[in-house]
Amino acid sequence: MANQRAKVLGVTFAMLTLASVLLISNEGNVSANAWALLALAGVFAAAAVMAFFQQDDENEYLGSETLVSSQDQQTEAQALPDPAEEGFDVPVI
Repeated sequence: MANQRAKVLGVTFAMLTLASVLLISNEGNVSANAWALLALAGVFAAAAVMAFFQQDDENEYLGSETLVSSQDQQTEAQALPDPAEEGFDVPVI
């Protein structure tokens, strides 16, 4: 299946470009609004290219397996020290 995000961004780029061209042809000159639409179209074009070349890693990772493996590998640096042994005040409720 193709990347849906790239398709949506590409269609948005085409719509903004078309709106800019129509605005230029209706007014007869390139106004600030036309330049703004062209700038937005460029942003969406760049996003579409990045989304097109982005790889889908959804099939490669299984959430439950990575969660189990990360829980088994707890190191000494990740463990929290006992507050009483480290000299911290322990609140009494």
